[in-house]
Amino acid sequence: MKNRFLSHAKATLLLLPLTFAITLAPQAVKADEVGGALWRGATYATIAAVAYTNPFNADSFRFTTGAYPDHDAIQFEANLRYDLTETKHLFRAVTITPFLDVSYSAWQFSKDGLNLTNKGNVLGIAPGARIEWPTFLYVLDFIDVRAGVSILAPTQLENKDDTVRDFGGNFTFSEQFAMGGYFSEQKRWEWQVGIQHHSNHNIYEQNNGIEFYNITIGYNY
Repeated sequence: MKNRFLSHAKATLLLLPLTFAITLAPQAVKADEVGGALWRGATYATIAAVAYTNPFNADSFRFTTGAYPDHDAIQFEANLRYDLTETKHLFRAVTITPFLDVSYSAWQFSKDGLNLTNKGNVLGIAPGARIEWPTFLYVLDFIDVRAGVSILAPTQLENKDDTVRDFGGNFTFSEQFAMGGYFSEQKRWEWQVGIQHHSNHNIYEQNNGIEFYNITIGYNY
């Protein structure tokens, strides 16, 4: 029974990025015709394959979507998480687990609709920690905090009002606060909501930061 459950869970994990890719395929065809649809589809198929097979021995895989209307943008993020040390007790039944997130994000600015042609690409790495307590009806079980660095390209993107968002350079800092819960006592699947911020902390002349309100679905291997 357990093996059957894990099989279904992994199949669901594979379908998440694939569903996203299939949903966007018509838009990709509209933007760059068949060639663009194929190579973009390969990107999301690769993410799905990595999530399913876990070739890098991550402790969890996470898929995030987020938005912030003031920035005319949405975000899609794929994330591999590694637990760094054993869980330690803070007090009583409250624990803390340090982790390291390695992520790839695509930022879609909606000036021309969701066509994948006006987007930023972000590769990030961020240490963080999960503070967890005994579950309450699997509604709210933990808080995640993390702070790290990212590489962004391109560094300028258009908004719907034709203004240009200038990030100043390719290097950014990234911070996130999130809270969430598990779907069952096995703690295989989890959800969380959070806010994420990117900016260069004024190391460049321009510093048009950006924030996203995120929803995340995660699977713990």
